[in-house]
Amino acid sequence: MQYVLVDHLAHREPLEDSRHAVEQFDDTISEILPHGMSGQTVWIEPEEPEGAGLRVDIDIDVNRAALTWMADDTIGVELEPGPPITVMWSVDAPRITVPGTVARVSVETARRAVADYVATGHRPALVCWTRR
Repeated sequence: MQYVLVDHLAHREPLEDSRHAVEQFDDTISEILPHGMSGQTVWIEPEEPEGAGLRVDIDIDVNRAALTWMADDTIGVELEPGPPITVMWSVDAPRITVPGTVARVSVETARRAVADYVATGHRPALVCWTRR
């Protein structure tokens, strides 16, 4: 199955494999956005909308991310609740605040989850998943 990375501008970047997914993810999340910060939302999803996808709300400056498995709206949990993060999810919409009770993984874990999802096509098993 082919996957794509979708950014806040709705650009769809085809991902060749898990290594390429991590490279594209790292490039995307390190961008400084128009609001002067790096917090943003990235989706990793099948090229053809036939299956689940992974939403990553992430702020590298806070070292926090929220992983959401879109098929059942569960969130990945690695860390205790912490500070909220503010992300740009669309260039045409106001920024949103993701509560610290939802932003429960580190940037490194988010990166590994992206690689795992693209490699396996399944919800990443490296975190616990729970309802919001």
